[in-house]
Amino acid sequence: MIKGVYYSESNTNLDISSYTQCLLFLQESIIPSLTNNSDNGTPVQYHGISKNDNIKQSIDKLSKQTTAFVENSEQQQQVLCVFSYGPHIQKMLSILEIFKKSYTKDHESLHQWNKLTSFDIIKEGRNELLQKKLKVPILITFVSVSNAMGLNLHGFTEQ
Repeated sequence: MIKGVYYSESNTNLDISSYTQCLLFLQESIIPSLTNNSDNGTPVQYHGISKNDNIKQSIDKLSKQTTAFVENSEQQQQVLCVFSYGPHIQKMLSILEIFKKSYTKDHESLHQWNKLTSFDIIKEGRNELLQKKLKVPILITFVSVSNAMGLNLHGFTEQ
């Protein structure tokens, strides 16, 4: 039985099996804290991916978001944030790689930054004194047509 889902040693009160709840928490709490974009200086378009998402529809949505911010690039640099956690990461990576390949075929190259972090799940052990601690990975990826962004991506790895 799960006792709690934690991030940075704080209880999140999340149900890890509810991907909509977890993806919303990632978008509203974790990602802004990692990028220090609380003042919304750089517009970020978020796209959370679950293992139930359709690959073609997700790629089309990412393409539309990227095309929209390329057309508005004179105004301000915009960034696309694609994220997922746990069993959904494999689908996210597939969608992201197919999207990048199809986008760079028609346009210039994309710049990408990745960060891997995790939720901690505390489960009851064999008795009340023992607990099991499991890590559930979280992958956050920023994609931009420009290398210069207004986001502080300290701790992110450029690909």
